[in-house]
This record gives sequence, structure tokens and C-alpha cells, in this order.
Amino acid sequence: MLRMRTEASFDALHDPTDLARPVCVALEGTLVATELFSERVALLFRQRPWVALALPFWMLSGPDRLKRRVAQSSKLDAAFLPYRRPLIASLQACRDAGRKVVLTASADLELAERVASHLGLFDAVYFSDPAAGASATAESLKAAFPQGFDYIGHSVADRPALTSAARGFLVGAAPGAASALGDLKQVQVLSRRPSVLRALIKELRPHQWAKNALVVVPAMLADTHSLATIGYGILAAGTFSLCASAGYVFNDLLDLDADRIHPSKAKRPFASGALPTIFGFPIFFGLLLLSFALAVMFLPNAFVTMLALYFVGTVSYSLYLKRLLLLDVLVLAGLYTHRILAGGIASSVRVSAWLLGFSMFLFTSLAFAKRFVELHALANDEQVKNRGYSRVDLPMVTGMGTASGYVAALVFMLYVDSSTVRAAYREPGLLWLVLPALLYWLGRIWLLAGRGQMQEDPVKFALSDRKSLTCVALIGAVVVTARFTPLWLVELLR
Repeated sequence: MLRMRTEASFDALHDPTDLARPVCVALEGTLVATELFSERVALLFRQRPWVALALPFWMLSGPDRLKRRVAQSSKLDAAFLPYRRPLIASLQACRDAGRKVVLTASADLELAERVASHLGLFDAVYFSDPAAGASATAESLKAAFPQGFDYIGHSVADRPALTSAARGFLVGAAPGAASALGDLKQVQVLSRRPSVLRALIKELRPHQWAKNALVVVPAMLADTHSLATIGYGILAAGTFSLCASAGYVFNDLLDLDADRIHPSKAKRPFASGALPTIFGFPIFFGLLLLSFALAVMFLPNAFVTMLALYFVGTVSYSLYLKRLLLLDVLVLAGLYTHRILAGGIASSVRVSAWLLGFSMFLFTSLAFAKRFVELHALANDEQVKNRGYSRVDLPMVTGMGTASGYVAALVFMLYVDSSTVRAAYREPGLLWLVLPALLYWLGRIWLLAGRGQMQEDPVKFALSDRKSLTCVALIGAVVVTARFTPLWLVELLR
């Protein structure tokens, strides 16, 4: 029992005394960090959604027939599966040392052979009919290797093979599986499955909800403040956050293949296999339903329309618009500005043209910065996957992005000198202090992007960057002071 509770390293596979025994590894859930059925269902929804509508009817024929129909309707690409890279590296080391490496599968022989061909790692592929039961794999391996074998699995379903093995290993083991197999003294845990709850929270991206603070901005800038006005703004931001998380789930399901070959996006919950892809669409529909239910019950009908337009915009962006040159950037900036308009409707506050213009130019600059980072990461003159840009576009993207940022600063400067400001602020002259902080922050974003020192999303970067947060705090303090300037300070400044 003690050995099962202690997680070993992958070096445990490299025992020189085991070279005579082959090491056999299960495909589903072990070599690949996901269940193939859930991958096929997600692929069906992505590529042939009209066929996916038949799933409830296929279920009536029983689980075996359901799996066969789904397998016939969707063909997984071995290049885009979420492989456990540390395990593959360890198996390669075993093979380099002269040990035989075998892949076992009990669901899809054709896919197993394509995986073996793609990785170029396995000496043989052994397939057992799932209808023969869980012990079929163990029986076939005992017949093939009477001298003994080692086996790598991940769940209780692997018990017969682990029991028959000279040494057994668990990879990506759930706590329940490790406990249930604790009586097998020859079995070690090499790695454990990440928490599904933690993966779910990561997938919802709550840190991105900070973007929806824009929905509350009209309530905060209103001529008169009340708890009800601010409360409606906060509730509206909550509905946008739930809707945005639904959009992230939908986008990640659509971009699954592209994410899995991306250096950083491969760590996303669905792409890595930490969150089963079969959970994706139920999570998506649940978040969307909750978001619109809150909006319908507590907020104006016009806001519900704005929320629906936001959802349509995000889905259209995920499905198609993100592939269109320049239009993708304008849509991203428009979705940020849309939040401000929606917040004004929820709070019954009129949104000024100055604020809308400033927002559009500012977020156009940040959207271009996001594209710049993607292009800068390319090794040669190739095109970003699912985007309309290639590396030769870097100078133009830089020019348009920096120009948009400084036009936003110009709009703010003109706003400070407008009659609108003089009517709303006690000491509008203090707002000039915002300009250098804004220029510093925009310039720093672009300089860091050019040096390759910024994350893919500039907004996400700003939320974790101390200097960016300091700029935001300084700008907020200046705006509050200009609006509610104490009389003694007004007299002093004049």
C-alpha cells in the first residue's frame, strides 16, 4: 500500500534488469491523456454538427453500437491527440536501451496503428476486442510474452493486465484508481490525473472576467451615483462573464487541433486532456443558459438583446471572423466597446461618443498587439494557423497597432478639453496627468511585445504585470481626484 501512495518518477521504467521484458502501454487514457470516444464526439460536433444531432437516437441502440456509429462518423487525426510527452520520452529511452515497446488497444485498431506510425516508437501493436471483456488484453499479452512483461495503464479497467504484469505502472491515475489498485504490490504510480475541478476553473478563465469591468464603467462615470445603478452594472458584468466563459469553452473545442500543436495553448484543459472533451458542450450550454436567465429576470430587454449580440459576435469570431485579415482585429475591439454600450443600457446611463471612440482605438491597438505576438513567435515566413496573417505582415501590424494606441491617447486629450469634461469634473485640468501614464503603458506594451517578453494576450498580461496595474491605479486615482476634488485643492490649483 505504501508504494501506491508514493508517486515514482518515469525513471522507474529504466531499470537495466528489465531489458529482457517488453514494456506494454495502453493507448486510451494512458499514452493519450483522454478517452477516444469523447474525442470523437467533440470532433463530430466540430466538423459535422448536423450528424451530431443524431447522437440521442444512436444512444437508444446501446453503448457498443453508439461507439461504432460515432467512430464511423468521425476520423481522429493521430497528429492532434493529447499525448503524454514525459511518458513518450521515457518509452523512447527504453527502446534506445534495447527494450521492446508495445502499444495495446481495445477500442480502435486502425487508430492505434496510425498512432504507432505517427510516433515511430512501437515495435508492435496488440489489439483485443472490447466485447471480450477487460481480461482480453491480459490474456493476449501473456500468450505473446510468456517470459513476462511490464504494463502501463491508468485506471481500474487495467487491473487484469496489471495483475499479470511483472511490474505495473499507473500514469495519469485518478485518486480512486490508485486506491482501488493499492493491493497490487508490483504497481507504482508514475503520475496522477490533474484535478478535474481545477481544470474546469482554468477553462472558465475567471481572470478574463476582469475585462467585463468595462460593463460597470458607465455606472461609475454617471453624473449621479446610486447603489441600484452600480448594482445593475455589476450584475450585467456577471452575465457577460458567464457568456464569455461559454465562448471560451466553445472556442477551445473548435480550436482543439490547433491548440495541441501550439507551444502554450497545448496546456489548456481540453487540449491537454486534463478536462474531458465530452464535458465541453454541456458546460457550454449550462453557462449560456445561466447567463441569459439572469439577464432576462433582472435586466432590461434591451440589455438581453445586447448580450445576445455579444454572444453572436463571439461565436461568429470563433467560427469564421478570426480568419479574416484586419476584420478579426476590428471585431475584437468592437466586442470590448460593445461591453461599454451594454453596461450603459443595463445601468440606464448615457455613454458618450468620446468614451466609445477612445475604447475602439485603444482595444484595436491591443488586438494588433495580440496578433504581433503570434507572428513574432513564428520561426519563418509562414501563416498563423486559423488566422489571415503571415510573418511578413509584422511591420504593418506594428505600424497600425501603435498608431491606433496613440490615436486613442489623442481622443482622450481632445476629451479633456471638451465641454463634457468641464460639466462633469470639478477640476478637469488634473486629467492631463492621465496622458503620460497612458502613453507610457501603451509604449511599454509594444516594446515588450517586440522583445518577446509578453504573453499572447496583452490584456491578460496587463492583469498580472505590476507596472501595468500601477498605471491603472494611478489613472483611476487621477480620475477620482479630478471628479471629486476637495474645495481646498480647487482653490489651491487656481
